[in-house]
Amino acid sequence: MLLYLSVLDTEEEKDKFTEVYEQYRHFCWYVANQLLEDAQMAEDAVQETFLALTRHLDKVGDVESPATRKFLMTIVKSKAIDILRKRKPEQSMEESEYELPDPKQDVLGDYISRENYNALISCVLELDESYRVIFEYKYVHQLSDREIGELLDISPKLVNVRYYRARKKLQEMLKKEVAGRGGR
Repeated sequence: MLLYLSVLDTEEEKDKFTEVYEQYRHFCWYVANQLLEDAQMAEDAVQETFLALTRHLDKVGDVESPATRKFLMTIVKSKAIDILRKRKPEQSMEESEYELPDPKQDVLGDYISRENYNALISCVLELDESYRVIFEYKYVHQLSDREIGELLDISPKLVNVRYYRARKKLQEMLKKEVAGRGGR
């Protein structure tokens, strides 16, 4: 823990970090272990989580709030998935192409503005983890592409690519849902 504290500048930050660490380190390990099924790799994911937290401690308000717990859970899941991805390099991601959404077909924007929250959430939960995490960081935690990239250890451009691909997938899912409702 001294390594983490040495990165922080003020006593207030150090106190807050210590409180978060003490409150959530076991929770983070549990979440990581559930995904990785390996105690040592889970510990690595937890260490990477708290290292990332030193750069984003300003995103933590009340230490005991559900938002803080969810924020840490999102980070540790991302770190665990990164470890899994490194362990299985044959599963390459095709993020080299940059796809822009068709502004005329912004079904996602319509859903958000029409209060179809539950339908949208169920579609978001069906997204692949790599896309869902980007949405969560962007909309729940309101992080920038650069901040998300730092947390996920990817470039801001890749964050943007995944975001637009996720939007495109969500739009397709929502179109099917709208069509399904019209056919009832």
